[in-house]
Amino acid sequence: MKHAIQYSTRMKDIILLSLVISVVMFQVATLTEYSYPVLFYMQMVVNVVIVAALGIEAYARLVKRELAIPTDGSSLNIHGQEIQAGQIREIKVSGCHKATFQIQLKGKPTRAMFTSFKFEDKNCLGIQELTDWAERNQISVRKIGPQTRAGMTLSSTRTSS
Repeated sequence: MKHAIQYSTRMKDIILLSLVISVVMFQVATLTEYSYPVLFYMQMVVNVVIVAALGIEAYARLVKRELAIPTDGSSLNIHGQEIQAGQIREIKVSGCHKATFQIQLKGKPTRAMFTSFKFEDKNCLGIQELTDWAERNQISVRKIGPQTRAGMTLSSTRTSS
């Protein structure tokens, strides 16, 4: 079955941090009542970072991708690229309501934008199908992040609930 997915980015954090740095630089300039040329150049760098982050976020939101999960096969198809179950070391899940999935491949450096995604559907059908597919193919699904205990697998939490 095919599910719509979107890129998982941390651009909101980068934009927030850039704005905080910008406010701090403004406060330094107003409290000292002196114009520091280095603050001007730092502000330009912050502005470039914000514009780049907004561009990446717009790209991540506008490009529609899909994940095809076969009911009986041993491969995933992420936006036209096929990944065999034997290539996957584990699937990491981070978050609760709008969880981010990251596929860890065996021995290959991967692009984070390719292997990290969130499901767009609100009814969690994609999450259920992905975890069922991982169980059928003996791939560990591990929850990570501050909301989980270290090393807890998603399949063990599903059977206990």
